[in-house]
Amino acid sequence: MHDYRRMGPRGLDSWVAAHGAGASPQLDQICAQKDAHTAHLYWFTELPAALAEARRTHRPILSLRLLGRLDEELSCANSRFFRKLLYPDPAINAIMRRDFVLHWQSVRPVPKVTIDFGDGRRVERTLTGNSVHVVLDPRGEPVDAVPGLLSREAFAEQLAQSHAFARADRRQLRALHGRIARRPVRAATPSRAFAASELARAKHVVEAPLLRAVAVAVELTNDTAQNLALHRQIHEAFAEGAEWAGVDGFVEWIYADLFEMPLDDAALGLDVPDPFGDPIERRVTGVA
Repeated sequence: MHDYRRMGPRGLDSWVAAHGAGASPQLDQICAQKDAHTAHLYWFTELPAALAEARRTHRPILSLRLLGRLDEELSCANSRFFRKLLYPDPAINAIMRRDFVLHWQSVRPVPKVTIDFGDGRRVERTLTGNSVHVVLDPRGEPVDAVPGLLSREAFAEQLAQSHAFARADRRQLRALHGRIARRPVRAATPSRAFAASELARAKHVVEAPLLRAVAVAVELTNDTAQNLALHRQIHEAFAEGAEWAGVDGFVEWIYADLFEMPLDDAALGLDVPDPFGDPIERRVTGVA
């Protein structure tokens, strides 16, 4: 298995040709992604190796920064949606395979919560988290970043746009970002259908499954609008000539200023005081 992994994307192709494209732990290991059979994407987990591949192929790097690990089931919520909703999409999958070298890196362990039912049963879930697709040119310089979860159409559009950024020089890059920063951001319209249905309980029993599906679509629309607004701040920063201490400094800025969850905060903003208790009490065990 390690031989296939060391071969890079060609190793993935060789494995599929020899063993098929179905789900297997071996395929997950080769791709470095949980449920890799849904997308067949090869991810580098060491940035120097990704940079070497980028220089060899003259392609930019799409570097996913996330809480937790992409090769584990309980990574942050955004990355789980990426695996299930975005990466398997044919149009997105083709762009990722053809136009980018793929890399992921965990920035922090993902916070988890355990629900104890008191009868021996326990359920573990992730509590919070956010992730960002950072785009690097073949030299490893940041040229863009796509924050959070977007709809399929919006994500495909952002990938194509970022790929164009990676071919620009620094002066052109500022101008391109400035042009996009001046575009208006579309606002999402929240739906009241689910709340209205709750008022009629008998009817709600029939409508609830469909409305839940609608609610998911509405939430995705809202997430898309909110994250495009965050992306606009990234465009503005590039247009103004902002500089960061390499890609890690760029990622730290995104988490601190855009996501408002600084990576150097031991509790990632989760240690909010209990409004009914001591106002200075820390609510996350182990946080100083």
